[in-house]
Amino acid sequence: MRVRLAAGVALLSLACSLISLPAAPTAAPPPALATLGLPTPIPTLVPTPPPQALPPTPIVDWSDVQLQREALLDAFAADASNFPLATRYWIEAVVDFDPLESQAVIVGRQRLRFTNPLERPLEDLVLMLWPNDDQYAAEMQAGPALIDGHVVMPEPEPQGVGLRFRLPAALPPGEALDLTIPFHIIASGPIRPDTPRRFGIDEGMLLAPTFYPLVPRLTPEGEWQVLAAPPGGDTTNSDIALYDVHLTVPDGLAVAATGREVERQAGGDGTLIVRFASGPTRDFAFALGRFVSAEAQAGDVLVRAWVLEEHAAAAEDTARVAARAVEAFGQLIGPYPFDELDVVDAPGAFGGIEYPGLVFIGVVGEGWDDIVVVHEVAHQWFYALIGNDQLLEPWLDEAAASYAESLYFEAIGDPRTATGLLDEDRAILRSTGGTDTPIGLPVSEYGTEAEYGVYVYLKGALFFEALRNRLGQERFQTFLQIYFTQHRYGFATAASFQSTAEATCSCDLENLFDLWVYQGGELPLP
Repeated sequence: MRVRLAAGVALLSLACSLISLPAAPTAAPPPALATLGLPTPIPTLVPTPPPQALPPTPIVDWSDVQLQREALLDAFAADASNFPLATRYWIEAVVDFDPLESQAVIVGRQRLRFTNPLERPLEDLVLMLWPNDDQYAAEMQAGPALIDGHVVMPEPEPQGVGLRFRLPAALPPGEALDLTIPFHIIASGPIRPDTPRRFGIDEGMLLAPTFYPLVPRLTPEGEWQVLAAPPGGDTTNSDIALYDVHLTVPDGLAVAATGREVERQAGGDGTLIVRFASGPTRDFAFALGRFVSAEAQAGDVLVRAWVLEEHAAAAEDTARVAARAVEAFGQLIGPYPFDELDVVDAPGAFGGIEYPGLVFIGVVGEGWDDIVVVHEVAHQWFYALIGNDQLLEPWLDEAAASYAESLYFEAIGDPRTATGLLDEDRAILRSTGGTDTPIGLPVSEYGTEAEYGVYVYLKGALFFEALRNRLGQERFQTFLQIYFTQHRYGFATAASFQSTAEATCSCDLENLFDLWVYQGGELPLP
């Protein structure tokens, strides 16, 4: 069940968050932009080093994608070579973390190659420091950068979440730059279900998504996607990239991460150096702690669940549900190309949060945790493989993942639960007193986090049901598969979603999309 009653208040689990209805908390206004900048320097940090103190640039052969090929199933190994313009990351990070403490330090350096995809020269490059966002229990510093042999000091973006680097020379179309940058993070805790965060420490584990300076999406119009993340919504927007990540972690702790582990060796002083490589993915995350693990197979895909010791009894079921979801969505939508998927027990990470090849589940052991697992696994298709703007058009992944819950239960032979989920969505939507708000607004344009959840997740799932009824079952499944094929590893928009649906049915869906997505209107709910 996605709806529970506690002390007379309905709690709506939206998988990616846990929201109270109808009295949702009102987000605090952001600080005045004029006062914003990088966070106040942490006293224990070493001051920004002079250029001669920059760490040495690691030697990387950008032409070698063999490790990235190994992170893909054999049938999709060529995908690692099919995106010569994709950003390449080489990351080395040392994690100082004691599970008995409420602080962790990550010190790292990163080398990346970025290629200008525009048809005009590029004057600057932005790197996002997402651990400085309010949804992360951490503080991050980075820079200066060495760009094509030149030391470049950054200009901070508002709210301390981004750094803008003016390039030493304009980067011509199709040409690549080489950048090396040091970074430093202090993560804190504990994070709890009542004070959830994406990044931080809880229950003796460290959750560390997007722990490195991330290249944000560069839109076709040439604008860097640096919008602040509103409360309740997802944060990152980035194009696919290839990763080679070296993590030095305390021995005795398990590490789950995006991609595939390709190497492990003793690091000395009670540490391990674990290396991960990924196929084409949008970002990279890891979790570190004392986990109990269980495995299940979804065809050739290894699905691994990592749970806290107190939830050990749920490990096998968590892995089994995730594996069944991978199989179901692989048949309904399109094949999962990676050879592994990790599911991590993370009580403080909202209801659940998706990252490529790795999902955090905040409700393991609850009676309805399987629905959240299915929702987050669905995001491997809707967000990780089919990208979209999670701030401006969040329905493209959240509504799709919510409707995928019903598709999953249909696929495993449980139509009663599939129908029941949609019935709950209708009941909650009716309880709001109005059904006219469209699902296609940016996160920031919904009045509260609760409204965002109701309209984007729940009304969004009902829109997919309406689209399915309009197209018919056979054409609807054909549409999902064509949509996946056309947008795999790319970025979808509402317009491309609609045009794909209309091409599939050879029909005009403008009125349907206006009613549900763009303009809104009262719905005759059954």
